[in-house]
Amino acid sequence: MKNIKKLGAILLSTLFLMSSCSSNSNHGLSADQPVTLRLWHYYSGSQKEAFDDLVEEFNTTVGKEKGIIVDAIGKGSISNIANDVNKLLKNKEETEKLPNMFAAYQDTAQMAMNEHKLVSMESYLSEKEIHTYVDGFLKDGRYVGSDETMLFPIAKASEVMIINKEEWDRFASATHVSKADLSTWEGLAKTAKLYYEYSNGKAFFARDALANYLICGAHQLQDDIFQEKDGKVAFAISDKTLRRLWDNYYIPFIKGYYVKNGRFASDDIKTKDVIATVSSTAGGTFYPNEVIDEHGDKQKVSYLVLPTPHFENAQNAVISQGGGIAITKADEASEYACIVFLQWFTETKRNITFSAASSYLPVKKEANTYQTWETTLKKHNMNPNNLLKDIVKTTMDEVNEQKLYAANSFDGSYEARSYLEKAANMKAIEDQKAIQKAIQAGKSQEEAMAYYLSDENFAKWVQQCRKDMEALLQGDKAQ
Repeated sequence: MKNIKKLGAILLSTLFLMSSCSSNSNHGLSADQPVTLRLWHYYSGSQKEAFDDLVEEFNTTVGKEKGIIVDAIGKGSISNIANDVNKLLKNKEETEKLPNMFAAYQDTAQMAMNEHKLVSMESYLSEKEIHTYVDGFLKDGRYVGSDETMLFPIAKASEVMIINKEEWDRFASATHVSKADLSTWEGLAKTAKLYYEYSNGKAFFARDALANYLICGAHQLQDDIFQEKDGKVAFAISDKTLRRLWDNYYIPFIKGYYVKNGRFASDDIKTKDVIATVSSTAGGTFYPNEVIDEHGDKQKVSYLVLPTPHFENAQNAVISQGGGIAITKADEASEYACIVFLQWFTETKRNITFSAASSYLPVKKEANTYQTWETTLKKHNMNPNNLLKDIVKTTMDEVNEQKLYAANSFDGSYEARSYLEKAANMKAIEDQKAIQKAIQAGKSQEEAMAYYLSDENFAKWVQQCRKDMEALLQGDKAQ
């Protein structure tokens, strides 16, 4: 009788342990009581359409089986998401909860990170699972002083050079320039000067995200713009490095070799204001099939895709960008449900199909070979245009050569980056306009440009930048 009782107790204990383990493996998820996850993203156009289709597929398959419903809400832009998240963080009454997931860059999620509101990938995934993702993309989600990954990569981007092939071929044939001349920023500036002379005063080049040029360029020159000193972040880049950045963007810009008229560089290529651009790989879907000249005539266009230039005799690096997904702290079931969705979304073949529809890069190592990408798309009867194929092939080569670089985030880094973008961009645009106005008033080109080409002009700009950046990094508003 005692043996029977012992056996019964053992069986009950075993059943209890099995039940507990089963419950723990699901982390509280139940198909009978589904959890609803709010997700804020910034996709638009074809990218939003592709994302929404996958969310719907998840909700009707794996989500239904496990008890997870994803409610995806488009917020328009990453800055809109950051503003709304930060408002909720500042509202201590918590009348509205944070979304379970939101798209973010390191700097736009900084406040949530500081307030310990984020869940790391390491909380629910094994080291083996995490290492299936591209190292550079994981680094994008890690904050200074921490090995934990706070932003889950789902689709990433870099930058490439995109050129109007028809116009380039005509120009290259007439002047004997080559694609190799566009491999460095110095070579680009010289080529743009030749094009200006060849075309009777037309600009050659426009770029998006000027801050990327400054931040990544400084890193190539081994003199990062923001450096930690005595436990604080400082605007510590040398005048020498700033001058090299200035000479290879501001100077050709005010001379008319570069321009920025549209909101995006693809706008300037559409209107034939330029024939060459640097933009995000994710912008490939926005490049036009036709360009329009000054007479309103439309022409079909094809594109040449090249790596983004780097500085001569400097280490090569390309910017890593594209938001990750921040998971906010909640009950265990909700947190784990977020991980389930994001793992499902980044499964190799599924992530490749999303990248092809959205012009982003897949995030797993095995997905970042062009052969795997191409084979997967053929099996899904997807045939991206030649521009997207060339963008992906060019960028995957850079990813696999470990050239990715992302600047570390710090308190105020979003504001500091925004200031850099504005300070450099507006200076170039306004000074270019001032020169044109002076020429129209009767000054020679040499007279009109004299001050803007001077050491004094550069020194004044640097002095103002250092003053404003010091105030900004100390928490004051730059003047």
